[in-house]
Amino acid sequence: MQIKIQGVNVLSSTSKMPAESFGYGAERCLVGSKLRDVKGSTCENCYAMKGAFTWSSYKNVEAKRFDLITNHPITFKEGMIKGLLKKKKPEFRWFDSGDVQSVDMANIILDICEATPNLMHWIPSRESKIWKDTLADRDLPSNVTLRISATMIDGKPSKQFDNTSTVHTSESNIPLGTHICPAPKQAGKCGDCRACWNREVKNVSYHKH
Repeated sequence: MQIKIQGVNVLSSTSKMPAESFGYGAERCLVGSKLRDVKGSTCENCYAMKGAFTWSSYKNVEAKRFDLITNHPITFKEGMIKGLLKKKKPEFRWFDSGDVQSVDMANIILDICEATPNLMHWIPSRESKIWKDTLADRDLPSNVTLRISATMIDGKPSKQFDNTSTVHTSESNIPLGTHICPAPKQAGKCGDCRACWNREVKNVSYHKH
């Protein structure tokens, strides 16, 4: 599936996940950019700073996506809603790379989620302050799972949010009640697992890779 807004394809398609996603360059992350310089952080060896994410073709399109969502938010919102309402698969992921930049951007994303009840939206993020400020003025839509990511490998999940994620080196370091991502045992793919999209799953932990 593609959604084109002002001639820009705003969706990514990855082999691991069951559905399309939205993202832009990880170098634009606010918290993540700082964590990349912190030894032992979950961003130290960011996957979105390697491989295809460094290709000129991706660099070109991610800059246009970033421009759309930051400088043309209404056009972006209207185009995304129109396109996502036609989506057949129920899952959608925000930020396969990059992260939310501001409360204004967070509200645009939640507006899109509210207007597309046909989808289950997963939003992974390390921008806890932005989301805390955003959710002080509105409720999280029922079709959204916002997962705040731990900042350190083998670190504890955030206590400020209902849904979280962690990264572990050993299963002995995983918090109780955690769902362990099965992708490493499934050729790197989600397969039938939809835990990341499920609000009933409080914490998901990914094996460090």
